[in-house]
Amino acid sequence: MPELVPPMLPAAGELAEATDPDRWAVEFAWEGHRCVAYARPGRVRLLSSTARSITGSFPELAVLGEQAPPGGMVLDGTVVALDEAGRPSKGPLLRRTATVAPDDALRSAVPVGYVVTDLLWADGRRVLELTYRRRRELLEGLGLGGPAILVPPSFGRDEADLVVRTAEQYGLDGLHLKRLDVPYQPGRRTRNWLRVPLRRRRQVLVAGWVPASRGAPAGRPERIAAVLLALPGPDGPRYVGRVGIGAADADARTVLAAPGTERPPSDVPETVAENARWLEPGLVAAVEYRGRTAAGRLALPSWRGLVAPDEQDEDLAAGVDPGAPAAAPARPDGGSAPAPAPARGTAAPTTPDVPAGPWHGPLSRRLEQHFVYNTLNTIASLVRTDPPRARELLLGFADLSRAADRAEEAAIRLDEELAAVRAYLQIERTRFGARLAAEVDEPGDTGTDPASPVPPLAVLAAVRRAVQERIEPHPGGGAVQVRLGPGAVCTVETRPGDRPDTAADPLVLLTLPLAAPDAS
Repeated sequence: MPELVPPMLPAAGELAEATDPDRWAVEFAWEGHRCVAYARPGRVRLLSSTARSITGSFPELAVLGEQAPPGGMVLDGTVVALDEAGRPSKGPLLRRTATVAPDDALRSAVPVGYVVTDLLWADGRRVLELTYRRRRELLEGLGLGGPAILVPPSFGRDEADLVVRTAEQYGLDGLHLKRLDVPYQPGRRTRNWLRVPLRRRRQVLVAGWVPASRGAPAGRPERIAAVLLALPGPDGPRYVGRVGIGAADADARTVLAAPGTERPPSDVPETVAENARWLEPGLVAAVEYRGRTAAGRLALPSWRGLVAPDEQDEDLAAGVDPGAPAAAPARPDGGSAPAPAPARGTAAPTTPDVPAGPWHGPLSRRLEQHFVYNTLNTIASLVRTDPPRARELLLGFADLSRAADRAEEAAIRLDEELAAVRAYLQIERTRFGARLAAEVDEPGDTGTDPASPVPPLAVLAAVRRAVQERIEPHPGGGAVQVRLGPGAVCTVETRPGDRPDTAADPLVLLTLPLAAPDAS
């Protein structure tokens, strides 16, 4: 087995460069610590891209030695740490790379995994000279996987639109294009492997602007240095960043002419607030951005224009209409959540009964590493055996990831919350099979307003609790139902599989009052 294989490096590129669908694979780009793993039974050595040993920094990856074939293996991949939405993130990983000997507390607080992207040596055989298509087949044949090891799915070029959509909703900032018909090229940056950056797009509130100077010369109009952005929050708009705008742009003239206010959004840094001009709610803009920072700001946003009133997203209505009530979020500490705000024109519901307990915060606001890895490992295996099913699960995973990314918002629509629940149950049915029975009511079938605001992920958290705590431990499995009943109430119920008769009283894990339907 080789002592050192310098990793192959990608060049910057675009999807349009992969013109022949039979010669390219499309894969997720994973943000993390690139390294090559040299694994024999009972022994693992990790070298960074600069050949520095990082084995001691990630002791949990010793599991690679348990999965190595007798002749050993050399893997190219990335050490990854996930944030609370289950996305690879630099922030948590920096806590791990800051020490060469993490203690048990740090390992528990910031678990890491190894995302395997290529195979260089397989059970006593050098495979560098084989094509990527063949290397990928050999990699998948090793059967690697588990809570800390991920062999992510690889798709054909004709699936690029699906992969892009999933990556954007999952929160990744790029894709990889890999030529299927070329060997591994150690230490070389080559256009046989392209990294394609991704940018997400969304609508935001135009909260204000910063002038280009402290005062415009007499007779000359003021100029905008940056537009200040916000999103609806539980107590009103919340500042999420700033973006440049062309001085001669018609949008700039509209922003300059908008009525002002003395009420800024929340969470505005002092350095921004010092010279800011705040605006009355009313303007909505589209921006593209790379992701969210740890402080909740939009990363590297770029202006894409003002949005006409009839094209504005519904979730911004409370921020545009000063008279619209804002919904309160589920409490992250696991306590009972305040009541979600009713839809306009409806009666206010009573306080929702979100059960207290440590399960609510962690489960509603975190996609755990083992769940993410198990899901993507399953999808990767289905790409070969059942491509339609793989696509279905990938779309479901995208829906679930998008919902997890909204955990800090004030409220989301009931139908969006139920879409995340269905996506989660779809994924878990692949693991449990007939052991998991599930039923989720449709708002339209029960007379429930699908736009009813609910605390983000509160229903999903209860469903995950039902599966993980009430169904998984039972050999016979069980059933979970999400009911939309009379009185505008959403309940989550579960029964163990050894008591299938419907007369048995279910265990109710959540009772969540909803906004009453608009009688008008």
